[in-house]
Amino acid sequence: MNANQRKYWAGAATFFALLLISMFLFVRPVEATVIDDDGSLPANETVNDDLLITGNNVILDGTVNGTVIAAGNRVIVNGTINGDLFMFGTDVILSEGGKVTGNLFGAARYAEVRGSVGGSLFGGSTALLIGNNAKIGRNVYYGGYSLESLAGSTVNTDAFMGVYQAILNGEIKRNLRVSAGALEINGTIGGDVVAEVSSPEGGETGSWFLTFQPALPPAIRPGMRVSPQAVIGGDLKYTSPTDQSPAIQGRPGGQIIYQTPVPNEAARKPSISQPPRGFFAMPVVKTVVNLLRNLITLLLLGGLVLWLLPNFFQRTVDEANRQPLASTGVGLLSLLGGYAGVLLAGALIFGVGILFSLITLGGLSNAIFGIGFSGLAVFLASFTLLVAYGSKLVASFWIGQLLVRQIAPQAKNPRLWALLSGVLIYVILRAIPVFGWLIGLLATLIGLGAIWFAFQSARQRPSITTEENPA
Repeated sequence: MNANQRKYWAGAATFFALLLISMFLFVRPVEATVIDDDGSLPANETVNDDLLITGNNVILDGTVNGTVIAAGNRVIVNGTINGDLFMFGTDVILSEGGKVTGNLFGAARYAEVRGSVGGSLFGGSTALLIGNNAKIGRNVYYGGYSLESLAGSTVNTDAFMGVYQAILNGEIKRNLRVSAGALEINGTIGGDVVAEVSSPEGGETGSWFLTFQPALPPAIRPGMRVSPQAVIGGDLKYTSPTDQSPAIQGRPGGQIIYQTPVPNEAARKPSISQPPRGFFAMPVVKTVVNLLRNLITLLLLGGLVLWLLPNFFQRTVDEANRQPLASTGVGLLSLLGGYAGVLLAGALIFGVGILFSLITLGGLSNAIFGIGFSGLAVFLASFTLLVAYGSKLVASFWIGQLLVRQIAPQAKNPRLWALLSGVLIYVILRAIPVFGWLIGLLATLIGLGAIWFAFQSARQRPSITTEENPA
């Protein structure tokens, strides 16, 4: 990744993080949030506050004058949202009759936007379809497997996307910036196109992704294609291992600028131990994949902890909330002491084993080596798991719980919402270069310290009970 790309993605990650934080900081007071658990808002109903609506199938036909958070297996919005709309589910759809005056945020397996969005569209899904009557008032920011815009759709400013395939039949009035394995431009781009695409010969087809996703659109061939009816008002600048001039049939208003990847990247040949380059090694895709991988891992582990150890986990989070500074200090000592202790214990086991072998107790020394190093390996694996994931879950859940208590204290399943919001904020902040590393370190220290305090509290509880209830 060159300096310009690092600067671009650092800015993008910072923007997303600040946007998400501001969403929670500037949301209206708790009393103004309406919570609907039946998943339905009829066409004749109007909500004059923020709305949190959940259910297996969420259908929103009415009008909401405020921010809407809709979550379910299938979410369909047919009504009017005079504010921002957040949609989370397996399938999320803004129908042709749906209208959002603010921004639209979507996270799903499959997403459709067929209505009008006054602000920008922020999406993360396996596939996104922008319908022929869709109107996006500002920008499109999207990461996923496939994006297709139909003829008649309009994006009023710019589009930024990282995908395997993009099929663009609609209009983007200003600039397009895309990183893709396969790119087809059949519509209108009013400004410049800056693209990073795979080679048509050596690129990956992406068909492997369809194995467990039968509902996805078919994969198209790798490479870039600009049809004769395509209109590009500015320059077409693309980076690819292969010159793809024959596939550019529509002539841009500006220049066609072709460049290969930077020499030190192009010269590197993949080895047996090195994963293949191409689409999945592109900066945009790597960023999106890593973010989704961290998000899914933390959510799965967090769900297991809430299911198996709900009380202890809550006590740990309470410790972080009660004494965050002390938890940070104790976490630092725990981090250093844990790994230093492993080294000392390993040296001690080795020394004792050698000592017994020298005094001819070979069988006993073998037992010491086997049991000692096996136990040490179990401790090291458990401690590393706490450092890598457990501490982050504690810190994320703590922040998420604070937000849920402020925004919607009467929400159904508050622990689930705390986990979702906290992990999402952590993952986005963690993606920011340099600053994200500091966030990860701080979360590790606070989480480890809180876990230590919770263990100490659990050890002291029986003795306290005995003192209060003497025999």
